[in-house]
Order: sequence, then C-alpha cells, then structure tokens
Amino acid sequence: MIVSITLLILAVGVFAIVLARFIRIPYTLLLVVLGFVLSLFTVEFGIDTGVRASNFQDLMLFILLPVLIFEAAFALNSKLLFKFLPNVLTLATLGLIISTLVIAVILYFGIAHSGFPFIAALLTGVVISATDPVAVVGQLKVLKAPDDLNVLIEGESLFNDATAIVLFSIILSIALGQSEPDLTSAIITFSKVFFGGIIVGSVFGYIAALLVKIIDTSVPHMVVITLFLAYGTFYIAEHLFHVSGIVAVMFAALLFKKSAHDQLKDVHTGLHNIWESLGFIANIFVFVLLGLVVSLNMFTQMWLAIILAIVGAFIARVTAVYFSVWLNHVTVGQPINPKYPPIMIWGGLRGAVTIALVLSLPTELPYWWTIQSIGFGIVLFTLIVQATTTPFLVRKLNI
Repeated sequence: MIVSITLLILAVGVFAIVLARFIRIPYTLLLVVLGFVLSLFTVEFGIDTGVRASNFQDLMLFILLPVLIFEAAFALNSKLLFKFLPNVLTLATLGLIISTLVIAVILYFGIAHSGFPFIAALLTGVVISATDPVAVVGQLKVLKAPDDLNVLIEGESLFNDATAIVLFSIILSIALGQSEPDLTSAIITFSKVFFGGIIVGSVFGYIAALLVKIIDTSVPHMVVITLFLAYGTFYIAEHLFHVSGIVAVMFAALLFKKSAHDQLKDVHTGLHNIWESLGFIANIFVFVLLGLVVSLNMFTQMWLAIILAIVGAFIARVTAVYFSVWLNHVTVGQPINPKYPPIMIWGGLRGAVTIALVLSLPTELPYWWTIQSIGFGIVLFTLIVQATTTPFLVRKLNI
C-alpha cells in the first residue's frame, strides 16, 4: 500500500510538471487541484487510497517537515540573513503574536457563539499565522527580485514556522486543560522549548561540522551526513529533550553550514541541488496529500468562518508587517525598501505548517472541525488568489 501511494503521488507530480508548461498557475496549486480531482475519482470508483487526516499528520510532522525546514535553512543566504536577523526575528516573534491576537479577536466576535470560545480563536490565529512562501519564492527568483527581499520572506517563514509550532503546543495544552492559562508559565515553557531547540540544534550542527573535517567531503557522503543531521536532530530534540524539533533542525542546518564552510566549498553546489530536489519532492507530497484530504463539506458548512478568517488574516498580516517594519526602523533593524512590505504581506502564503497543525488537533476538542476547515480554506485561498497575483504586484511595484 505504501509503495502504491508513493508511486501514485509521484505520478501526480510528473503530470503536474507537464501541465505546468501549458497552464500558467503556481505548481503547488496545480498539485492541490490534481490531488483533489484524484480524491473525487477514488471515491467515485470506491478505491481506498489509505490516506487519512490522522496518518497524514504523522507524515507531515516527522517525515516531510524536517526535510523542508533543513532545506530552507541550508539554502538561505547566511550573510544576508545575519544582516536582516533583527527584522526577521521581529516579524517571526512579535509579528506572529500580533497576527495571532488580531485574528483571534476578529474570529471570536465574528463567529460569536458559545461553541467557539476565545481559546479556539487563539488556536486558529496561531495556525494560520505561520507563513509558507514556497510558491512565491519560486516566482520571485524567476522575476529576479532582490536577494534581500527573498531573505526577508524566507527568513521570516523559517523562524515563524518554529515559533508558531511552539506557541500552538502551549495554547493547545491550555485548551485541553493540561496547563493553566498563566502568562508567566507560558513564557517559561516557550523559552524552554524554543531556546532548548536552539541549543540542541547548534550542538548537533557543530558536531556534524567537526565530523566532515576528518572525512572525505564528497557529495554522497555529505548527503548521508546532512540527512542524518536533519532527522536525527529532530528526533533527539523531540523525544529525548522535549524541545522544539523544528527549531533544532533549523539551527543545526544554519550552524553546520557556517562551521563547515571551508569543507563545503567544493561540494556546495551538488549538495544544494540534491537538497533542493528533496525539498521539491517533499512539497509534492504535501500539496497532493492536501488535495486528497480536503473535503467539500468544509466549504459548504464553514464558509462564513473561512471568509472571516481570510479577512482577519489579511488585516493581521498588514498590522504585523508594518508594526515590525516601524519597530525595526526606530530600534536596531535594517532599513528596508518601502516597496517590500506589500510583497511581504501579499506573499505571506500558508502551507505545510498550517496543514500539519490543523491535522494535529485532537478530535475531543468540540471545535476541531471548524479550525481544520478554516486552516484548509486559508491555505487554498492563499494558493489560488495570492500566489497567482504576486508576480503582477511585483511588476506593478517595479521591484
């Protein structure tokens, strides 16, 4: 069954590559559409693919996300990332918290019924605040957008994926009654999980860098080492130290790249190409599987909540981006081109992390279906509307 599903998803990916030559829409959106058509076909003919939201969640969190996070961190321009780090961190922390609160307030008062308490609105806010610019970044590279704009968008996504997952776990534990809604304890928990992930990832990234200094640094060797680094760091961080595996993988990739810079000179291009291919394959699985698990009932039953969330997400994104830009301007951040914020706002797509988080919601929460429907609705809206119009906006702003 696993082999059959893998072949089926890869076949959809190949078909999408062919179609992309004739249909001018983002490749990721094409994958979702084909996945959804495939799901209708299998239902119509009584074929059981074995794909369920429950097993999709494990696949997302433990197999696909480590690859996507490591590849994104490894591919980032380290010098530019360090230069714009205050801007990126402001967006990924304060920006994410502001976005979560704005969305929560709009949803809570917009839905306004007892079956959707404020804690549910907070959960929704955090899952749809995590950005995934995979569709937009590819377009920006084709349009030859400036490197600093790419770093701002990709860097924010990388860090806010990590902060969103940590914040989600804290809010979820409160919703399940496993912890008290105490601000001090929440800050302590967040610090432990987030900064613990930084320490674990940095240690393993440095150890891997030491290892490559004493072996033959061929591309095959580097692929094996970096794959083990990505999955091993994630597993040890999550299961042994109970800190953020995503944060750990991110810092493992960043520190490994920095510490082993001299050893990677001759193999960097080959290693980067292989990791880019792995990330591309992982994204095929993410978006085809999204199309397979999406249900039409989500949009017929929860259309009002989805519309409110779309409006709330846009208002929250505008608020978060411009607040972060202003704060960086008056403190220690780098000044950025005034044309960039509109691209950062409109290019803030939702994807893999949003999908993974909504699928991890326990079904004992009475409002899990509402949050899951909103999450899927937001992801599809950003892919259908925002991803397809971002190139027009870039050209309009003459970037």
